[in-house]
Formats: sequence, C-alpha cells, structure tokens
Amino acid sequence: MKIAVTGATGVLGQEAVAALVAAGHDVTGVTRRDRGIPIIEGRGARGSVADVFDADDLARTFRAHDVVINTLAHVPADMTAMRPLAWREDDKLHLEASAAIAEGARRAGVRKLIQESTVYLYPDNGAEWIGEDEPLAVRHAAFRPRVREMRAAVDFATEGRSTVILRLGQLFGRDPQTTFALRAAREGHAVLLGRPDSYITLLHDRDAGRAFVSALRAGSGFYNVGGEPVLRERWAKDLGREAKAAGPAKFIPEIAQAIVGPRLDVQRRSLRVSSVRFMSETGWRPTIGPSTPGWSRM
Repeated sequence: MKIAVTGATGVLGQEAVAALVAAGHDVTGVTRRDRGIPIIEGRGARGSVADVFDADDLARTFRAHDVVINTLAHVPADMTAMRPLAWREDDKLHLEASAAIAEGARRAGVRKLIQESTVYLYPDNGAEWIGEDEPLAVRHAAFRPRVREMRAAVDFATEGRSTVILRLGQLFGRDPQTTFALRAAREGHAVLLGRPDSYITLLHDRDAGRAFVSALRAGSGFYNVGGEPVLRERWAKDLGREAKAAGPAKFIPEIAQAIVGPRLDVQRRSLRVSSVRFMSETGWRPTIGPSTPGWSRM
C-alpha cells in the first residue's frame, strides 16, 4: 500500500513510518522543512517537503497514495505547558493543518485517512471503564482545535472514503515529555498530575507506531488505543524505577494542581480506558508496558 505520513519527523510519526516500512508498505514521510528529509530517510521512507497548511500543496503530495496518516502535534515538553501561549503551535496544527490535510487527501483521491487523537478528551470516570461510546468532555475553548480536527476527519469519510480516529493513551518512551518526567523523577522534583488512586492509560511510543499499521485493517470509526490501565501510584513507582531515582516519582501537590489550567488539567483525569474494540478488530496488542525493564531506551 502507498501511504503518506504527516508529522513524520516527530517521535510518533517516526515510529509510524518505521512500523509501516517494516510491514512492507511504500511510505512517504511529509515534513515542513528540508532538514527533516534525512530523518525520514533514516527510517527507510521517502521524504517530501510540503506546507501542511496548504490543501493544494498537500493534494499534490498525496496524489497516488492510498492512505494518509496524520500524526502532527507539538506538545510542550516541560512545565512551560502551564502557559497558554506555549500551546499556540499545537493548536494551529490541530485547528488548521489537520483540516488542510483532510481536504488535501480528499482532492488527491485518497481513500482512507487515519487521524491521531487522545484519550484525554474523555471525562474523569473514576474506576469505571471507558469505551468509545463514552461522551467526550470538550466544552472548554481549549479543546476547540481537537474538536475541529475530529470534524474534519469525520467529514472526510463520505463518497466511499473511510476515516479511522485513534484515541491514543498517554505516550511514554523516548518522547520529550517522558524524557522530562524521567529527569524530574531522577532529580527528586514533583512531576506527576492526578491522584495516586486514579487511573492512567499508557501507550509506549513503539506500540503507538504499530497501531497505525493495524489501523489499516480497521473500518471507519473511533478506536481507543492503549495498554492495560494502571493506578497512577504504580506508574509513579515504574517511572521512578526506570529513572533510577531514590524512590517513586513525586506527585505535584494538589493545591498546585488546582491552578495548572485546562491544558494540563485533563491529565489529572482518572481514565481507565478499554482498547478491546481496536484489539478485537485489528489484532493489535501492546507489547511494552511501564513495568518492562528499559522501556525508555526502546
């Protein structure tokens, strides 16, 4: 299959490209800058420079491709994430680039769009399981870019086309956010949000890349993708162990968590998310968990 991947130089995009190439697909990695070409070629794909905000440019890039996979994101990697302005680039990518990508794919005659999303759009559900039919909690204006992104992806699925939206768990592995958390844990700084007795659904970067390959077999719809949910207390222990810290990673005091703002407040939610639908339909399974030794170097 001929597949184009946007966001191909990011951690998630690189993992998707590598997994698709390993599965035997003809992959084009799309980058916004020339310096991204060697990164994509290093993963075994062909690199192409395109303006991700220009549907016409993207249509030319996507021509003759069967599938487009959008992994674009620009999430702040440290405590600067508490500042609203730190999210401007990420917002623009979800609000504008994702719509241009869906439109460019439509104009190019692409038949399938696979869109990255997140489980953090679900409401706090305590210890109860969350399936794909759970209503989202996205009323705050901060979620408008993600909502616009979903609508653009859903609108693509007409006239025989299909859209697969993957709601990914909290990524961990070699990504910048996890690297920051490991360093903070090692230095004894408080870094974790939420309560120790709440749930988190984690997804290793490499398993996320493999999920995009499996999504090629999925029918149109929304799918949760994550490992077995764990209590944050256990995640704190696993993070501390991987960081070779003196003890578990520390939680930010609740009084401080109350002022983190809507961008980070979602990460306080207890999300016991089920990925059974995706696993049943595609055969995908997570292979790396937070207790897997050396997961930060995989």
